[in-house]
Amino acid sequence: MIEINFDKGKIIVSMVLCFLAAVIALYAWLYKDLIFKLASTVWVLVAASVFYLRIQQLNRCRKGIAALTINQDTLLNNSTLEPRQIQWADIDSFVTGLYRTTSIFIKLKDSSLLKKEKTNRLIRFLSFIDRNVSTKPGCLWIDIDVINIREQDLIPLLNQKLRQ
Repeated sequence: MIEINFDKGKIIVSMVLCFLAAVIALYAWLYKDLIFKLASTVWVLVAASVFYLRIQQLNRCRKGIAALTINQDTLLNNSTLEPRQIQWADIDSFVTGLYRTTSIFIKLKDSSLLKKEKTNRLIRFLSFIDRNVSTKPGCLWIDIDVINIREQDLIPLLNQKLRQ
């Protein structure tokens, strides 16, 4: 079993950047024209959803929960809003270079494998935002921004495990 941990410093820096983005957007909302108010409203919602994700990741880091756990049969991704355990047999490939440049997308062989799970209202709302901003499910992204391994080191490790 291989465990890849969160990087607490990266999470905190990201939280500060989200907070600053929200403050700038709120300033624009208060003092600018209608078009700026609309854009800043969306910006605040996105910044708040990322901030909430970072809080969840920071809590997992403090509890000692690994960001990624690579077992013989499964990959457990705790870097997302809702942790997701995926069987290696269900994974088709790992894709990089998409619009989320600091994330790795887990491409499944069959997208119907994603189950609808009961969650609380806040997570449903944030998932709704993610679904409407992103073309790919948020639960299938590995967030490289907050883990203590570089993408260049992680991709070969994941592909090697996938080929086994």
